[in-house]
Amino acid sequence: MVNQIEDVKGIGSETAKKFKEAGINSVEILASSKPEDIVKLKIKGIGKATALKYIENASLLLKKKSSEIETKKLDVKEKSPKKAETSKKAKPKESTNLKELIKKQAECNIGLVGHVDHGMN
Repeated sequence: MVNQIEDVKGIGSETAKKFKEAGINSVEILASSKPEDIVKLKIKGIGKATALKYIENASLLLKKKSSEIETKKLDVKEKSPKKAETSKKAKPKESTNLKELIKKQAECNIGLVGHVDHGMN
């Protein structure tokens, strides 16, 4: 699958449309651009920091896609050892799941206000 400008994190359809109108019509071109060049396009809401973030996100997307391709090549070459690795990796995912559930669990604090001399009626 070919990477589209819209696939880059943070870029919406309108911004992608403006990038394409300016000649930046692929993720590869965006990743190799300089922040100053993108700022010169005068797209509303894109300053130097935002341009730099878009370039970084485009580079990360390219690296991710290339590593996925490499992984697929390795999977084709070594099918049987890969099955053994997946069974070992199943247990850490369960513990990670448990950790995530604990983080999301509601917290309840109960307090009691008063003094021993006030008694209970």
